[in-house]
Amino acid sequence: MSEPEHEPSRLPWRRVLPSRKRLTELAVVVFGVLIALGLENLVQEWRWKLEGRELEALARQELEVNLAQAIERIAVDPCLRDRVALLASGLRGEATSYAPQPAARGTNSSVNRALALAYEPVLRPWRSASMERLMGAEASKRVAPERLLAQSAVLTTLDSIRRDQMEEVAASGRLLPLAVGVPQLDAEVRAALLTDLGDLDRARAGVELVSRRLVDRGTELGVAPDMREVQSRLEELRAVSGDCVDVQGGLAIARQLAESAN
Repeated sequence: MSEPEHEPSRLPWRRVLPSRKRLTELAVVVFGVLIALGLENLVQEWRWKLEGRELEALARQELEVNLAQAIERIAVDPCLRDRVALLASGLRGEATSYAPQPAARGTNSSVNRALALAYEPVLRPWRSASMERLMGAEASKRVAPERLLAQSAVLTTLDSIRRDQMEEVAASGRLLPLAVGVPQLDAEVRAALLTDLGDLDRARAGVELVSRRLVDRGTELGVAPDMREVQSRLEELRAVSGDCVDVQGGLAIARQLAESAN
């Protein structure tokens, strides 16, 4: 008779502690990973700060150009007001004669010059691509909040100028019948054109007003256009539009901006 088989005895589980050498190696690996992550974060933070400074510099250059254009619009506004007043006088039958072509011609306008125009807007491109990139980038979190808020105000102002300028262009297009001469228009058409002329004048005044607001934004940010560029633009504008361009007033605004930037 065979003896019963006995199951092998199970040794109690014993906890094996890692050696000191193993713990040292593990600690080195952990600290190495932490240091690498920390360095990566520092490098990324440095890149964002650098991007923020670059975008701010580009936005500043854009604003300098926009400020020069705003000064142009402010300086030429007396010419545009005079033109609106002359058209209104002709529509009301008060003027004996006036040229249907605009007094200010040859400006940087996208209007087709083959057309006879009663009023030609002084159009300018109001650019803000770098400002928009700055506001939407991760780097914007590394820009001082007060400067970021000021840039946001500039964008809002530029949007207003573009909107008023588009309305000015649209209203001037509705005045094309004036280019053929007021005597050929009946009373009903005259009344409709006077309404369109009122819309045009409101848009013109809006562009001038918001251009002054943009100058205020430039003062807040300490940004000023190049004085020589402003003078060149104003002299060119006067050569095209006449002595009604307020060159001295425009230069005075440029000097005020330069003083605030220093």
